[in-house]
Amino acid sequence: MSISRLTYTALLTATAVFLVSGCGGSRDEDTSMVDHSGSSITVVSNSDVHGWIEMALSQTAPIMAEAEDNSAWLLFEGGSLLRFNIADGRWKSYRLEDIGNVIDFDLNGEIPSFITETEYLVFNESNCEAIYESLPEGFSPMELESSNADVAILGLNGDLAIREEGNFTVYSSPEELNPQGDLQRIGPDWIFSLEGGRIALFDPSVALWQFEESPEGDILASSDNILFIGVNDTIFVRTLPGEWNYHSDGRLYDGGLVLTENGISTIMSPGDVIAEAPSFEPSRLFAMGSFQEPIWAIDDLGMTVYSDLGAVETSLPYYETQRVSCTMAGQGAHGRQGSTDSVDDIIQAGGGTFRIYESVSIRPDPFTEFSTEERDSRRSLERISIEEFRLVGITLDPVGGDQAMVEDGLGVPYILYEGTVLANNSHVAEITSSEVIVIQDVIVDYSARGGGETIIPTIYSLRLHEEGGL
Repeated sequence: MSISRLTYTALLTATAVFLVSGCGGSRDEDTSMVDHSGSSITVVSNSDVHGWIEMALSQTAPIMAEAEDNSAWLLFEGGSLLRFNIADGRWKSYRLEDIGNVIDFDLNGEIPSFITETEYLVFNESNCEAIYESLPEGFSPMELESSNADVAILGLNGDLAIREEGNFTVYSSPEELNPQGDLQRIGPDWIFSLEGGRIALFDPSVALWQFEESPEGDILASSDNILFIGVNDTIFVRTLPGEWNYHSDGRLYDGGLVLTENGISTIMSPGDVIAEAPSFEPSRLFAMGSFQEPIWAIDDLGMTVYSDLGAVETSLPYYETQRVSCTMAGQGAHGRQGSTDSVDDIIQAGGGTFRIYESVSIRPDPFTEFSTEERDSRRSLERISIEEFRLVGITLDPVGGDQAMVEDGLGVPYILYEGTVLANNSHVAEITSSEVIVIQDVIVDYSARGGGETIIPTIYSLRLHEEGGL
């Protein structure tokens, strides 16, 4: 499929709201990087504080989400696709053009795949291409499941379309089925639940269908080749074919996490709490591979993440931005998808030289005066946090004072100087030729554990990218 069906877009960031936190000892020189599409925020040091952090989204909550060992992927209405990288805490944004109505979404390893009413889609992040494959004629898909290199799609009538040697083969049950969903893979068998309290098992190697009685539950999940069924706030485990025993209390989620009043645990160790319970009952709860942090919780109103403070970029507005590949001073910029070749990375203003990594408005001089309408849209800097800004340029002026040009998520421009006060107890401490250093005093309340309030300085570095790209 032609790459024209995809448009790669940049991801800008804004403020993170810390909702609920635990606390611990301080941690020295723990560094994590957050990308801002042309600038980045580096947490030089922070506290060992964990808690649920609200994700600031410009859209409604994602319609689908999945995670593997190193990545989490969010899919939004209209084809917006976001990828979280656990290695650096950053997100990348993609746009899937003309993808149609996505019925289900899964990860095959770290590779996202989708099904629509008529197609199976695999997205290749490295070259921003999508491979589309038509589903068998007359097959009505319901749910997608990937297991290692194997792929199966459950149909609305209980048929299974299994990918074999690059093509889908449809296997029909000998009896009429009413599938409930929750397609799983254990050993050679593809397994799914049926309405009325049964499960169907199909082994494609011998084309064998089997059926078993089971509790009539809300969710069928598997872990370590063991099947579990959640019935309201009770979980049952399959001990033998057709035999199910009480396993634990709690609400079961399809990724194998369990939510109780005491917190979140895993289905294999329901008594061991790995995270506090969120302030709401999520419709979707999942974690990175091996049930590690970050842990993600989604409902109709939005999304939160349980992680170490500063480890996850937590504001995810979506913008159609112009991206240019930046080169060293004096060389021309080379356009990428969606960019224009008219953007230069060296611009003169007021006798100072600064570099442009990314331009949304393609202004010839970001430090020039702006119209009254644009100026009126500005907010007080004391009400804006450093996470909301994208660094556009820096000019060094020993006479008039060094200054940094930044834009918020709406593209509204601001000028920062050393000493500028920002939101959340932070201020600009220093402006260099390539970065803006901001210090934030994070106040941690230990009173619930017999202590008082402690101020933990956190250092952020908002950087220009001088060469390469994201």
